[in-house]
Amino acid sequence: MPHADEPVACRPVDELSHHFPPGMQWRFALAYGALFLPFAVVTPYLQVLLRCRGYDREQIGLVQGCLEVMAVLAPPLWGYMADRTGRPRLMLGLAALAALPSFLLFGCTRSVVGALFVATLFGLFYKPLIPLTDGLAFRFIRHHGGDYGAVRAGGSVSFLVCIAILEMAGIAATVTGNMILVAMAMVALLHLGSVLLLPSDKTLVADARAATEPAAHPGVRVFLTRGFILVTLCAFLGRVAMMSYYGFFTLFLKEEIGFSKAGYIWVLGPLSEIPVIFYSKRIMERIGVRNLFALGLLGCVVRLFTFGITRNIWVVVLLQSLHALTFGAFHCATVTYVSRCVPARLNSTAQSVFAAVAMGGGGIVGGVLGGWVAERYGFTALYLSFSGIALLGLVLLLALVPTLGGERPRG
Repeated sequence: MPHADEPVACRPVDELSHHFPPGMQWRFALAYGALFLPFAVVTPYLQVLLRCRGYDREQIGLVQGCLEVMAVLAPPLWGYMADRTGRPRLMLGLAALAALPSFLLFGCTRSVVGALFVATLFGLFYKPLIPLTDGLAFRFIRHHGGDYGAVRAGGSVSFLVCIAILEMAGIAATVTGNMILVAMAMVALLHLGSVLLLPSDKTLVADARAATEPAAHPGVRVFLTRGFILVTLCAFLGRVAMMSYYGFFTLFLKEEIGFSKAGYIWVLGPLSEIPVIFYSKRIMERIGVRNLFALGLLGCVVRLFTFGITRNIWVVVLLQSLHALTFGAFHCATVTYVSRCVPARLNSTAQSVFAAVAMGGGGIVGGVLGGWVAERYGFTALYLSFSGIALLGLVLLLALVPTLGGERPRG
């Protein structure tokens, strides 16, 4: 049997209990719920805030691409510090504390250079929040058992509830963008307080010392397995493709379809993803982790291609149900695959490296390229070309990415 840190194909892990220890599931679920409140503000409405400040599509793409630069640089730094110090909850709390004032600086600048600087600073603290939380959660689950999807669904619920509330408050109609800044301040403070719900660093350190895995740090070798590299590449392509949605969907609805209440359409996505996320562990046990990821990429292809050929609002509404695949299946499958490629004590680092390369790198390329295509050739060219990128990722996944050992994948 290979050594735990040898750079071979991803190692199988024993299936743990589906259940968290008493009292822990609701704490994780609430923490994930609070975690995604800031994302419910930033994802749909940062582009609106930038539009209110007078930026065009290409400039918005540059600002969001700059924000994604820190999604490459920041998560590995924070993840390494979390694993190295044995203080993952402290690192998460510090990042959450600094993210709010950084975002508020968007209200103080109207120049492109200033917006790029603020995006870089905000991204330094904002982009590590999800991988830090996922790393902490998988570290706990590997030692105590639990179902990641069951608690991660709390984030989807809070995301859609937050957007619904903001839409009813008329945030999409803001002229100055000040309502977006106020909303971000409120939800970011809630997220900061929720960090205290997560297991203490003392508990997590004790878990690490009790583990049977070797204590020596293996360096980069554990990230050079075939499975880790290829699944990261495929996720990178999927992220590039989906930046045409995350970065420009609100503008697409307003400027191409003439629908101003974009938040209501955004809500449909998280609503559809909840069942897939909640039952993701059972689905992966049934069809395999890689095959669930393949369904996610297939959903990206169909969704973006249809955006490119339709201007019917009801077709767009129907397509939002594919968010169950393009995010729910995509996210749960990739983070699970990554978590099984490394020892438990390196989960924060692994999730952060994956997030940096796949999500951050893909976000940079997708944001900048998407803004360039949309400004010069329009939204039809944007969505059709980016659906081709997702198709490339799907082909590579099915042809090259190995299934995890011990799986029972079926078609």
